[in-house]
Amino acid sequence: MKNISIAAMLLLGTFAFSSCAKERIEGCTNPYALNYNPKASDENGSCWIPVSTHKILFADFNATWCGPCGDWGAPAFSGAVNLTEGFAEPMSIHTSDEMSNPISEEFMMFYGITGIPTLKVWNSENSFSDSTGIAGAVVAELAEEPLAEASALVVMTDMGNSYELGVSFTPFETIVGDYFVAVYIMQDGLNFPQNGAGEDGAYDPDFIHNHVLLGSASNTMFGEQFVYGNGFAGQLVTKVYSVPKEASWVEENMYALGVVWKYSKDKTTGEFIYEVVNVTSSRDIVNTGASTL
Repeated sequence: MKNISIAAMLLLGTFAFSSCAKERIEGCTNPYALNYNPKASDENGSCWIPVSTHKILFADFNATWCGPCGDWGAPAFSGAVNLTEGFAEPMSIHTSDEMSNPISEEFMMFYGITGIPTLKVWNSENSFSDSTGIAGAVVAELAEEPLAEASALVVMTDMGNSYELGVSFTPFETIVGDYFVAVYIMQDGLNFPQNGAGEDGAYDPDFIHNHVLLGSASNTMFGEQFVYGNGFAGQLVTKVYSVPKEASWVEENMYALGVVWKYSKDKTTGEFIYEVVNVTSSRDIVNTGASTL
């Protein structure tokens, strides 16, 4: 009888141990990560948090009615996109046409863009007329600063009638100054006529526009301020925005950019400017896993 009791106790102990083991859940246990799982008991290294990989932001200021925009601006922009893939993020900023919006018009006014097309690489004082010039500026800046002092990871989730845009920001060193983070809503595959894009500079009625800026999650050009004066390495700040869908948005063509801006005094002119610290895409997680640690 004693042996039977001992065997029963061992069996119960084994069952209890097995039950406890099954209750353990692997996942992200960092409460500040965008994919935090409150039910997870064991960290498995899957947390989505920013990384210090440095990418460059460049833009094409343009319009569908503008002949030169289709003739040489669009090919230069498209060529630069191909040459800098993985190292930079492009942004097509439209004015006074079917794709313009309050944020794109604000960019035009803020940077004093009076002639289009204007091809701009942020943090560069030069203007560009071809793809190789843009690519050269990207390479030069990355060579000077291969790692960024801060970054913002952005995740875009389809919620049915809206998009949830989560963004997390972290410095990788002690930083001093005012830092803003903007989440921009982007779309590929927009079909609108483009003047100058046809053969021999003719009108193209079926031009496909990619990397088009549609707006900002916070409805502000430079986003919201995340650091006031001082930030420290490892600090993690998160925000979540809800943006109602528009009828023209196509799910598979939508993505978001997270841009870290530093508001500082220009050493040459003495004017206060917004400098791009880093830029990431919501596609970084889906396509490469580069932002998943």
